[in-house]
Amino acid sequence: MNLDLKLREHAKENPEKLALGWETGSFTYRELNERVQKLANQFYLSGVVKGDRIAIILDNCPEFVISYYACMRIGAISVPINPSFTSREFGIIINDSTPKIIITNEAVNEVLKQTKIEGNPQYLLRNDSIFSDLITDGQAEYLVDLHENEECSILYTSGTTGLPKGAVLTYHNLYHNAKTFAETLELNENDRTLILTPLSHIASQSNCMNTLIYCGGYIYLIPRWKSSSNTLSTLEKEEITFFFGPPTVYTYMLNDKDISTYHLKLRIAYTGAAPLPEKIFKKWRETFGFEIVEGYGLTECSPVVSVNPPHGRKKLGSVGLPINDVRVKIVNERFEEVPIGESGELVVQGPNVIKRYYNREKENYSAFIDGWFRTGDIAKRDNDGYLYIVDRQKDMIIRSGFNVYPREVEEVLYEHPAVLEVAVIGYPDAEKGELVKAVLTLKSGYGGKVEELKEFCKERLATYKVPQEFEIVNELPKTSSGKIVKTKLRELYT
Repeated sequence: MNLDLKLREHAKENPEKLALGWETGSFTYRELNERVQKLANQFYLSGVVKGDRIAIILDNCPEFVISYYACMRIGAISVPINPSFTSREFGIIINDSTPKIIITNEAVNEVLKQTKIEGNPQYLLRNDSIFSDLITDGQAEYLVDLHENEECSILYTSGTTGLPKGAVLTYHNLYHNAKTFAETLELNENDRTLILTPLSHIASQSNCMNTLIYCGGYIYLIPRWKSSSNTLSTLEKEEITFFFGPPTVYTYMLNDKDISTYHLKLRIAYTGAAPLPEKIFKKWRETFGFEIVEGYGLTECSPVVSVNPPHGRKKLGSVGLPINDVRVKIVNERFEEVPIGESGELVVQGPNVIKRYYNREKENYSAFIDGWFRTGDIAKRDNDGYLYIVDRQKDMIIRSGFNVYPREVEEVLYEHPAVLEVAVIGYPDAEKGELVKAVLTLKSGYGGKVEELKEFCKERLATYKVPQEFEIVNELPKTSSGKIVKTKLRELYT
């Protein structure tokens, strides 16, 4: 089974049910399926064969969804790429994946003209009439036999430890994760989701688009984040029942002055990609009467590894329990499992784990040990099996031989009424090895209060964990999915 087969199944059984909506239009499952089929046929007529790569560089729009599923239907490997990347970033990914076709828009195409691209890919522009004709005027049908373990999509990781590398996901990886995620959150054909984080990101693709296609539900697209008021009004207008956003999105919405005036039909609010501050968790519960569900995942795991029970006990600071068929271990440097409550590296095994990294033999060798995928995340487990992400292995700060985990410091600072967002990083020191620095934004109406923040931390943290420096800025650098980019912070402030 694969996700495209589910799309065709819904088109046959519920042809007039709404599948996809956006600001200026909508598609039923029949209309969406027809356009997917016509574009898949055009790929075939253009010489695309099973295993060829097709790059999709688009904002959230119906053409993204059509292109993504047309790749599945023809057996091509989709390569979704963030359209906000620079020429350099496009060049690295495109030249590594060597797509036969690049689907994009006119704005990105202008950037690509300045990019040195090897080979001679064909370009399809979203705003061009030729591309519109391809998804409306195709005639013949072309289908290809696919095995569930064949390669379906390549998603490039953020490259925080070096150049981006492509995580190769199979049809089964994506199908299983969408199915299991839907079952875990009890999503069904009556659910409606809003996607505003980029579809080039695995969470939006798998947790939202693929999961709702699997269920036969409804997807509403916003090209990108505009404002908290736009998001809240869309949630209300479209009667959204299931929403995913990184913690940053929830922070902004909860700080909207008119939040109490919106009448939402949300039943599941899900978050991941970064730690959810305890303060935001509690404020959301107080405001809406139900709790945000926090989970954990990464691109290499399709992405979901664990989820807090949507209707069961949610433990603050925990990313929940492993989803069905996914196994986890927490190990030390010798790959020995550590006792309950102790920290170590989290390793994962299951049908969600990537097949390999594309063109990365060295990384493939180091990423897997005895069939287990190394996440690089430091975690611990309690007696009930709940997982806690202590921090990224590479983010850990070592001051005078003591380990400082940035998340712990960040959680304390989030308790201060003046703090809107914060990221804690380490910087080199000749005497102590590393020192701790907090880079933060303040809520409107609060002035710079560095000494107050320092005293606040001293009251709540051991001395070696208290930041030596506080940098107050207007905005923290983030990825398109809303995750704070600590590598950029280190470049700017250390």
